[in-house]
This record gives sequence, C-alpha cells and structure tokens, in this order.
Amino acid sequence: MSEEIHTTTTTTTAGEHTETVVTTTTTTTTTTTEETTSVSALADAMDAGKFSFIPEFGGQGISYWTELQRLYAASETSSTRAFIDSAAQALLEESSTDEAKASVAFEAAIDVHSWLQSLEVGDAPADLALDCVYFSMPLLV
Repeated sequence: MSEEIHTTTTTTTAGEHTETVVTTTTTTTTTTTEETTSVSALADAMDAGKFSFIPEFGGQGISYWTELQRLYAASETSSTRAFIDSAAQALLEESSTDEAKASVAFEAAIDVHSWLQSLEVGDAPADLALDCVYFSMPLLV
C-alpha cells in the first residue's frame, strides 16, 4: 500500500481582502496479488474439465474374504448368517442398478451370497480383484 499527499495553496487578493485556500489531496494505492499454485499438469487439466478419473486405492488385502467365508460357514443357523445374507442382497441390488453399471468404477455386480455358497473357503471369485476398492470397501465396511 502506498500513499501520496499533494497540497496546493491558492492566494487571491481583491482590494483589501486576501483569501488563501489550501487544498490537500491524499491518494492511497492498494495492490492485490493473487498467488496461484499448480499442483501438476494433470491436476490443471482435470480442473479445466479435460480429464476425469476415479482414484482406486489398493492394499486392503484379501484376508477379509477368507474370514467372511469361515464366518458364513460356521453360522449356518444363526442370526449372523441372516445378517450376512441381508447385507449380501443389499450389495447385489445396489451394484446391479443402471447407475452402478454406468459408473466408470463398475467392475461387476457384487454377488456375495452366490460366491459364499459356490466357493470353497479360501477360494476367491475368478476374474475379480477383491482387493481393489470397488469390492473391498463395501465388503470391509
């Protein structure tokens, strides 16, 4: 911020009468600087709408699947099995919607009930990466 002060003095005389006018002008200048930071060319392109993507985090592991299979097999007549069946049905319905199928993250319907009944404990559904976030997040939660 900068400030300039200008003073002007004007004196006029008319007969015996003298008039002095002092004018002071103050000018204040403010400069605003906007700093922009570019994270990367990819981030800039995404911000501009040129690209879109869905990040997928791995590393959840598949240990939950064998644990779920064992729990399901051991709880044939309990409320635990009913809970797993209910959750499995909800996941199948949700992952079978047109909205889910239209998602770029869609890999396949999440048919936990079918997988639990048709596979041996320790076996995973063929051609499915259960450790990718599309499957692991709903199954872990």
